[in-house]
Amino acid sequence: MNNKLYWGLLALIILLSTAFLFIMLHDRAEIRKLEEELADVKEQEQHQPQQADVDNKLPRDARAGHKWEWHGDRWHEMPVEQIPQKPTEQPVQMKQPAAPKHTGPLTYHEELLKTNPVKALRLQAEERGHWSAEHIPPFPPDDTEAQEFARNHYLTHYYESIGDESNPIYGRAARGYLSQMNAISKYQSGARKMDLMRITWTRLDAGKVIPYGGMTRFGRARMFPSDYFPDFIDVPK
Repeated sequence: MNNKLYWGLLALIILLSTAFLFIMLHDRAEIRKLEEELADVKEQEQHQPQQADVDNKLPRDARAGHKWEWHGDRWHEMPVEQIPQKPTEQPVQMKQPAAPKHTGPLTYHEELLKTNPVKALRLQAEERGHWSAEHIPPFPPDDTEAQEFARNHYLTHYYESIGDESNPIYGRAARGYLSQMNAISKYQSGARKMDLMRITWTRLDAGKVIPYGGMTRFGRARMFPSDYFPDFIDVPK
């Protein structure tokens, strides 16, 4: 029994020794192979010119349109693909929008506001050079709704422009203006509603409102319905 155990241990030791020896030899072979490859790389680097040398020692007959690369121990001429040049793009000229026609400051017509606020509003627009002046209907002085609406609109716009919104006159005018605007917005669409809304155009920049609603096949502009303005106008060509 003791002999069998002895021989078994001896066989195990021999197998382990053999395996260990095989691994060591294999590792030594791998290390030797890596060392040889590293030596080859270093040798190639020694023969490879530096970038400064490459730039300064190109062949004398180097032609434009070609590039030269160092392979091994000599230069090799490599064709260069010609990349088509994009045409120089011209900057796009943006069309500048027309300046709004309301360059002048708001004026104040105290006496005219007492007798004919609609006329005061139109005169203010004309003095400012505002585009809406020609679109304010000539409401008669006894049209109390239109006159009061024009007066409230005039006063709120004026006091807002001078920054005096704490003025009691502004407060009363603003409340009246908002109340009337709410009532007018509920009117049936038609000439009366559109004529009253034209009063508010004095607050708007040119281009925010188009004073006509489409074209006919005869080249005429169809105006918004009105009791004071024609239904159509001829559009200049």
